[in-house]
Amino acid sequence: MFSKFIRRIMSDKKKLIMAIVGIFLLILAVDRWYWSRPYSPGKDELALRIQFDTKEDVGLLVYDYYMDGRQHGGGVSNADGSMMKHDDQVFVVWDRNAEELQITADTVDLWIRFRIITEYVTPNFENIYPEEITRYLEPLSWKADFGKAYDITITGDRDKGYVAILN
Repeated sequence: MFSKFIRRIMSDKKKLIMAIVGIFLLILAVDRWYWSRPYSPGKDELALRIQFDTKEDVGLLVYDYYMDGRQHGGGVSNADGSMMKHDDQVFVVWDRNAEELQITADTVDLWIRFRIITEYVTPNFENIYPEEITRYLEPLSWKADFGKAYDITITGDRDKGYVAILN
C-alpha cells in the first residue's frame, strides 16, 4: 500500500516537472518570437532602419536633415564607447509630436545627409568632429510617410568613401 502511494507521488511529480518544463519552453518560444519581429513604427513615427555593410567598423554615424522645411541634426554611437560594427543595424526614429518637430502632416519632404566618423570620439551636441576622420555621404531625399520605416544601406570604406542607398 505504501509503495503504491510512493509510485503515485513519483508519477505526479514527473507530470508536474514535465508541465513546468513545457511551460518554460512555451515562454521561451514566445519571447524569441516577440523579440525577433521586425520593428514597426507607430502611426506618429517615421523610422530609418540603417544597415551597415562597410569594410571596417565605424565610430559614429552623424546626420543633418531637413524635415518640413526645418533643419535638424542627430547621430548614433555605442553608449559604451566601442566602434559600431561593420555589419550593425541601427534605427533612427522620429516622432512627429516631438517638441523639435511638431509636424501635423502625414507626409513630409525629408532630406538627409550622413557623415561617418571613422574613429570613436565622444559625441557632442554640435556634431562637429575633426575633418580628417569625417567622411561625407551624398544626401538622400524623398517624400516620407509617418507610420513607415525606410531601409537604408551604407556601404564603402574610409579610403574610397561611403555611399548611402535608400532601398
